[in-house]
Amino acid sequence: MKTSSFKILFSLAAAIGVSASANADLLYTFDSAIPGGWGGTYAWSAGPAGWAGAGSLKSINTTGGWQDWHQTYNAPWSDGALSPQPTLTAMAAAGNAALSFDIVVDGTSFAPGVSDWYNLTFAANSDSGAWTQFENILGASAPWHDSGDSAMHVTHLNYTFAQLGWSKPLTSATWFQLNFAANSGASPIDYYIDNVNFYTVPEPTTLTLLGLGAAALLMFRRK
Repeated sequence: MKTSSFKILFSLAAAIGVSASANADLLYTFDSAIPGGWGGTYAWSAGPAGWAGAGSLKSINTTGGWQDWHQTYNAPWSDGALSPQPTLTAMAAAGNAALSFDIVVDGTSFAPGVSDWYNLTFAANSDSGAWTQFENILGASAPWHDSGDSAMHVTHLNYTFAQLGWSKPLTSATWFQLNFAANSGASPIDYYIDNVNFYTVPEPTTLTLLGLGAAALLMFRRK
């Protein structure tokens, strides 16, 4: 095969690899405000002292004990024509999407001088999938807050759309929800939600194409 044919072949592989890796993912960083579809019983915050995430959603808890479900995300009842619902529907139908987010617990929010336990529960919902609940997402056993603990505790979590109950061919789904609830002994918990990312996990074929694309680019550069 002639060199020109190799170039064409690798060019196509590179183009396909780049195309396959270009996903319409949804990332929410809350750097300066609450975007449409977010909020519920949460407020925008710059984050706890020492948080480098710029901005975040802050829970509004005034008492300890079980805090009822607080809806954080509701698509597409906002953004109008820019609703994320079509993107989420396509990602769910593709079957290779996932969700990740950061939970930040502010140790200074607990009552001074009081030791207490706490944990959070997370749930996903949609009109084509059942309510899917995950309890004690900060650990299998309830975390313990020491009386003198003023530290910031960060937990990064990942769930596939299949785990969320969004794995069906949701071609007719019209809404998606994320909900959180807190539970503790006597102290209210100030927790923050940040860096929420709905993303597509590359399939093996895509990774192969990306490898071919990268190899083609390297060859052209050396030429």
